[in-house]
Amino acid sequence: MAINDYHYAVLIGVIDNKIVLTKRSNNLKKFAGHVCLPGGKHECFDIDLVATAIREFNEEVYFTGNIEPLFCLLPEFSPTATSNLYPVVAKLYGTISGYNQDEVQRLFYLDLTDLNDCLFDINSEYPNIIHNLCFKYCDEYIWGVTASILKKICVLKELIYET
Repeated sequence: MAINDYHYAVLIGVIDNKIVLTKRSNNLKKFAGHVCLPGGKHECFDIDLVATAIREFNEEVYFTGNIEPLFCLLPEFSPTATSNLYPVVAKLYGTISGYNQDEVQRLFYLDLTDLNDCLFDINSEYPNIIHNLCFKYCDEYIWGVTASILKKICVLKELIYET
């Protein structure tokens, strides 16, 4: 399969058993103010979609250390963006010192112990869309494809925990 402009990758970066989430800047053209996993569009210089996820993570989050990709989930199709989104799960060994304020307005962490099936609801505003899950966490509303990806992590989190 050729990688084209319609492929995106996100990094489910786990540091100290917590998933890194960002709230997108209100100045962005697409999905401004939405909570999401760091990520973005595949570029021609990216070797693969894992490289895309890591590059985009480093553009958004100021991280020093090692990123160890563990596995990739099956892609999610986003009807809104008419593209495929490839989630990459990775352990982060290092330090986060901040974030790129041009792209991110807030950085926060979802503890893996808080991630369970009971957290998720059906989005009452969009009950019939493909990614219709939502939940509240740290005073933020998380929904759509981000919530759908995190729901899948519920069953896989034992593979991610620090031992």
